[in-house]
Amino acid sequence: MPVAAAPHIVSPPLTPHSPALGERLLVALSEEEFHAFFGETSIVDSWNSTLPCKCASWTNRTDWEHTLREFRPTVLLSCWSTPRLPESFANAADSPLRYVCHVTGSIRGLVPRGFLERGGLVTNWGAMAAPQVAEHALLLALATLRNQPQWRPFVQQNRLQTTWHPIPDLQTKSLFGKRVGLHGFGQIARSLVRLLKAFDVEIYAYSNGVPPGLMESCGVTPCESLGQLFARSEVLFECEALTPQSTNSVNESILAALTTGAVFVNVGRGRVVEEKALWHEAQSGRIRIALDVMVEEPVSGHSILWSLPNAIISPHIGGPTFDRFPQCGRQALNNMIRYFRKEPLESIVSTEIYDRST
Repeated sequence: MPVAAAPHIVSPPLTPHSPALGERLLVALSEEEFHAFFGETSIVDSWNSTLPCKCASWTNRTDWEHTLREFRPTVLLSCWSTPRLPESFANAADSPLRYVCHVTGSIRGLVPRGFLERGGLVTNWGAMAAPQVAEHALLLALATLRNQPQWRPFVQQNRLQTTWHPIPDLQTKSLFGKRVGLHGFGQIARSLVRLLKAFDVEIYAYSNGVPPGLMESCGVTPCESLGQLFARSEVLFECEALTPQSTNSVNESILAALTTGAVFVNVGRGRVVEEKALWHEAQSGRIRIALDVMVEEPVSGHSILWSLPNAIISPHIGGPTFDRFPQCGRQALNNMIRYFRKEPLESIVSTEIYDRST
């Protein structure tokens, strides 16, 4: 079933000042994705007089590779459904493809690293996602503190009683005045800092390689180690980038440092956390957890974390909300205009950003 259009429609794209000689644009989004991000905008109709454009369609891998070979795009507009680029096409020194304008987030599943290494350009929605991810992290923390998973069971068990006291029985908690830890100090963490200050909290942070002075400039107390951060935190937000050093860094001993009754929220990357150790801490009732990311996505019923009745698990929806999609589409269009006009691009994906993504 087609996805409904986002409430705000992107205005028609501008065209380059002059014909982009030699450029060929391949638009490789599903119909639903295109409508959600660009509304009724017709990129092909608007730009066909300026450069050759084509809307890709594919039913299998062979169709996709045939389209790339035959059309030989120099620019690709991509989204979640776009098939992965073959290394033989993306990485080759004589490949015509020079720029991938990705409308959404991570491009690891789409673009081989060799494309960047040979000088190819990639952009995505960049920092646009951070405020909404921080907003979702705050939602998960507040819902967990208020013990949201037990609301419906409590109402069902007590609906016939004339007097009841849900607050003591549910062991609800407030965020106000808590000691809050941030593992990671990128765009999401810094957006969280701005949201958290309204709750009069003490904020601590640790992120390998981040200068303590940057944290202090944001009113955050840096910690000397990950263990120290967890030991100080009553609410811990996991938002560290995934690197070889951070993979499984939140292990059994680190989780054990959390105070009893602490809340653990992961909006970063699932593989930063040892899930068996997290399950052990949560199933015992010692800590409460809320997860927007997991090692296996989409999560299956076989996940040990899925079986936890008191865990809050959201389906990796922390990024820009549906009503923000047109803004993401507008940024992608503006980036393509900049590219054709040979102007600097926004939200470029470097090899370092590529390696930190999943």
